[in-house]
Amino acid sequence: MEVPVFEGELVRLQPINCKRDIDEWYRVSQDERMHMWTGNTVPIEREEMEHLLLDVYPKYFLIWMIHEKRTGVVIGMMRISYPESDDGVMVAGDSQRLHSDYWRKGYMKESRELVYEFVFDELDVDALYADVWKGNLNSEKSLESVGYQFLYEEDAYFEKYDRIQPKKYYRLTKEDWLIYKSVGR
Repeated sequence: MEVPVFEGELVRLQPINCKRDIDEWYRVSQDERMHMWTGNTVPIEREEMEHLLLDVYPKYFLIWMIHEKRTGVVIGMMRISYPESDDGVMVAGDSQRLHSDYWRKGYMKESRELVYEFVFDELDVDALYADVWKGNLNSEKSLESVGYQFLYEEDAYFEKYDRIQPKKYYRLTKEDWLIYKSVGR
């Protein structure tokens, strides 16, 4: 499936270009704060990024590199899992990473708005799902700011920290997205 380019006021989202993006994504991935609430860690070697971008992520996700429009540098990544039918309802997962220098400044919100328009209108997805570890307030606020609804919370094993911790689950339906677009911006 071809990943289109999107452009907003703050960001330009482009499909991965490994020759261009591996070094940039490696640089972004050195941000320790970005990994605090994720299952992954700060990569030690550039080859880890190459393996993820070339071999792992494309098997599971449509991927956009988030470029700051003003400078052209990579600042993050949007990933949408390949849509699949769940009892006749088309669903997909939503995950992303953004360098902490760009948190709470509108970059992710704009990135989501650009990608979600495509996901709901072109891919005909009925619902997006996302989860966050409880305490990850930036991600919770980011999801809620574009219309995600909290579904439930349950304890889960957080392997990275070897502990049980509450995880929060969210859903954004196509209907909620249409309401957000009409009144929520």
